[in-house]
Amino acid sequence: MGASSVIGTLAGVAIAALVTGCIIDDSSSGGSSGYAGGGSSGSGGTPSGSSSGGSVQPMLVDVDPNQTMNATPGDGVGVFVQYKTGGHWNVWWTCDTNKTGETCSFDNVVSVSKGTITNVVSMSPSLAAPGVTQSAPGTFEAQTNTSTGVDGVTFDTPLTSGDVPVITLDAKVNGQDNPGWLFFVQGGEINGGTHDTLTDPLMFEPSTP
Repeated sequence: MGASSVIGTLAGVAIAALVTGCIIDDSSSGGSSGYAGGGSSGSGGTPSGSSSGGSVQPMLVDVDPNQTMNATPGDGVGVFVQYKTGGHWNVWWTCDTNKTGETCSFDNVVSVSKGTITNVVSMSPSLAAPGVTQSAPGTFEAQTNTSTGVDGVTFDTPLTSGDVPVITLDAKVNGQDNPGWLFFVQGGEINGGTHDTLTDPLMFEPSTP
């Protein structure tokens, strides 16, 4: 995968890193902070940090509500998970076509721990084929061949017993799992500001004050 050098400022610390440049836009305060992170698409080989087979027990992480991330489509591989208060989710993804000249084959499956997933809406024409399929009320699958655009879906998870159900995302790129492609906002920072190893699949729940 190609990489782009990104310099951002987060909590007063200058960060220089390679690969996907991601900016947090705090819609609740109007502020923003920069961060860089990412992983390799592994075109022609096994991605770094990818699972080598067998079952993986998904890790559970908190997602800050009402935060958005921005990344330059085509400059890096990433699957981004955002949550808006009220049970509204946005999962979107990008490829590194600007660097490799190749597309990324995404196969993303989302499911809920309980209840249903409703109002599944594609964000781009790329989802027209193969597209989004919902085989059961509590899960859906989105498949795209992504290049220099942004593909993704929005969906709702209605409250169950007053709580937002936990969602599980299994994100595959070119048939491979790789937690290094997964991004979310926790504690006002990308992936909570940690470089600890995540899992793919990964479970998400909204954080509480």
